[in-house]
Amino acid sequence: MTNSVLHPKVSVIIPVYNTEAFVKEAITSIMRQTLSEIEIIIINDGSTDKSLQIINHLAEQDQRIKVYSQNNQGLSSTRNRGIKLASGSYIYFMDSDDFLESKALEACLTKCETYNLDFVFFDADFINLNEKTDIGIRYNRKQYTDETSIYKGIDILNSQLDKRCYNPTVWLNFIQTDYIRKNNLSFLPGIIHEDQLFTCLLYLQADRVMSIHKNFFKRRLRENSIMKQHFSKKNMQCYFIVSDHLIRFASENPIVRNTIDKYLFQMLNTAAWLSYKLPWEDRWFIANQYLRKYKRYISVRNLLILLFKRLITA
Repeated sequence: MTNSVLHPKVSVIIPVYNTEAFVKEAITSIMRQTLSEIEIIIINDGSTDKSLQIINHLAEQDQRIKVYSQNNQGLSSTRNRGIKLASGSYIYFMDSDDFLESKALEACLTKCETYNLDFVFFDADFINLNEKTDIGIRYNRKQYTDETSIYKGIDILNSQLDKRCYNPTVWLNFIQTDYIRKNNLSFLPGIIHEDQLFTCLLYLQADRVMSIHKNFFKRRLRENSIMKQHFSKKNMQCYFIVSDHLIRFASENPIVRNTIDKYLFQMLNTAAWLSYKLPWEDRWFIANQYLRKYKRYISVRNLLILLFKRLITA
């Protein structure tokens, strides 16, 4: 049995909801990290399968695991609870259906402490993606960053946006806890695409950021994951909510306005393109939203794709 850590260096936050087939591998990958001075905060978000039973069994083997249960509140609220509970100097957000290479946390901690970083980011692989399948998501930024350079967050965000390699997923980042709390960073409850807001704000306010050219995170593609769910009107409504928050942030922080404009242009153009298969009434609603509030963030081409591509490809 592993001894508990009174003063952990890293708090790993793992929300769990109905991932009984994968949660043991995910948690075990954290238990087996070469860095032992960690706390593993697992929040069972109202699971109705055997996830909690599996979690409790693992907690009996490792005193670093702290298990909390709550009624289902969604990923954002669950992560926010984890932030409040964290006692480590750094926070890492882990998903309960993927796994992390064993040296990841130690490598990230060493780099952050050596260079006094706000956060460090790394890359990921898919572990079960068919070679013939292209889902349009890339997690590899090695060729676009210098592993030895310290960046301001806004500068490396601009660079990644310009090179079309930015990825907002939060589990690609290892973050100083004081930085999160000082900037009141949290996940917006009640939405999907919550990482789009959190990670953008993470970058925009950071003074010291570095990269590690390793694919530490192993992403599992599964049929009922959020990533694989069909695009719907709700997706677009959440993108608009994220946009509103970022536009408000830009109005309060004019120095970041151009970066946020660039970010929203890329995000909302991609979202418009993804919407073309929706029912006509949904597409008309979305188009009206663009024209009324977000006209500067969509190209004429993608607006036409949103409205008419389904007719052309039918």
